[in-house]
Amino acid sequence: MRKVLLIWDVKSRGSPATLFYRALNGYNYRTKSGKNHSSGILDELPDGVWEFVSRSALMVETKHAMKVERVFKEFSVHVEWRKFEVEI
Repeated sequence: MRKVLLIWDVKSRGSPATLFYRALNGYNYRTKSGKNHSSGILDELPDGVWEFVSRSALMVETKHAMKVERVFKEFSVHVEWRKFEVEI
């Protein structure tokens, strides 16, 4: 099975880094009625098609990698990233 390994380094701190991780992972927040979750791109992918290898490395099945890459391209001013194709 072919997968894509995405490795990144966040060059900016503060709000740009927070926005990147929220776009990737989503985030939880509290409201008066309880906890809510705002979805990131990884929440939108089916279970089992992605896996964190480390805090700054993500393995994604090839057919879903384009969706995740859009987030990286959107934040390319603040995130330096590389893509590697991996065959498992």
